[in-house]
Amino acid sequence: MKINPLLPLIIILTSLLLALPAEAGKYFTLDEYITAHPQEKIREDNFRKIVKNNAVRKARQIPNPKIAIIYPSGQISDYWRRSIKSFTNRLKHYGLEPIIVKFPIKPSETPAKHASTFRKAVQANPDYLIFTLDALRHQRMIESALVAGHPKIILQNITTPLKEWEDKQPFMYVGFDHATGAKILAQYFADKTGGNGKYAILLPDPGYLNEARGKTFISYMDEKTSLKLVSLFQTGINKEKARLATINIAEKHPEIKFIYACSTDIALGAIEGLRETGQLGKIMVNGWGGGSPEIEAIQKGELDVTLMRINDDNGVAMADAIILDILEKKSQIPLVFSGRFEILEKGVSPERLQLLQRESFRYSGSQKDN
Repeated sequence: MKINPLLPLIIILTSLLLALPAEAGKYFTLDEYITAHPQEKIREDNFRKIVKNNAVRKARQIPNPKIAIIYPSGQISDYWRRSIKSFTNRLKHYGLEPIIVKFPIKPSETPAKHASTFRKAVQANPDYLIFTLDALRHQRMIESALVAGHPKIILQNITTPLKEWEDKQPFMYVGFDHATGAKILAQYFADKTGGNGKYAILLPDPGYLNEARGKTFISYMDEKTSLKLVSLFQTGINKEKARLATINIAEKHPEIKFIYACSTDIALGAIEGLRETGQLGKIMVNGWGGGSPEIEAIQKGELDVTLMRINDDNGVAMADAIILDILEKKSQIPLVFSGRFEILEKGVSPERLQLLQRESFRYSGSQKDN
């Protein structure tokens, strides 16, 4: 099978570090920030207990906040839909009826389009603005709101505070630490392969996600194993590009042990590519996030493993932080909240799967609701 020569993929077999953005110096890793700010760990531990609590009391006589949410659209992953739903339902459990204005946007759109959407969200005059794209790429537009002090900015899906903002940080960073997740999956594959053999990687477009999930994984493999990276594609978060890249990898390197996929859409594309080349079940592939599409693939035996986020803690954390802020208890809010991961493998028992789904989707509900 011949791969489309016009396919806009970047294949990199050597000098990988040159292909990844040198942006790590711009932000603190989660561990670095906690080490530099010891009180942050105490605040996060206490805040985590609040997030975990399901028996919340209704907050009396407080105003309903107005919240603008800019979020990526058009992805197979249900992470963003579940995030908004769990966030909204948690606020309602406190007795609030929040005014939520949504601004869907495609990550592939131009910076000018992103800036225009950001301005529209600010002009809606919300009390809080949740921004879910690449914080490094959008640094300057975010800074204008930070300097103005309104609205209060929550940066979702990033848990690494920017160093330049040390004196003027946003209201909160919230998500699931990408570097931590990459290391968990790296350890998993190292154990499964005995640290020997060859592997390939499918990456998103250059940027923060590429760096945190991709470079971290590669660094771990280089430092702690003898596994050799033989093929790398930057497919973006695009299922079709991932499918075509996987076909190319499977035909050129059928001996590889696994393909490391950096997102749900990429993983599902990899599954299709492996199926078309007869390599499904022979070359391992992972998911990232453990949402409903990945769980279905795990149950079918098509996906070997996924890194499952305890998904709804993300939306709950944002809601709880807003409640504490309205109640003038900002000292209880950590700057960074990073949710928990669990490894989920194919062949998982129905009992464990049900337990994890109940915990992860406690506010966003079943697959059919999303």
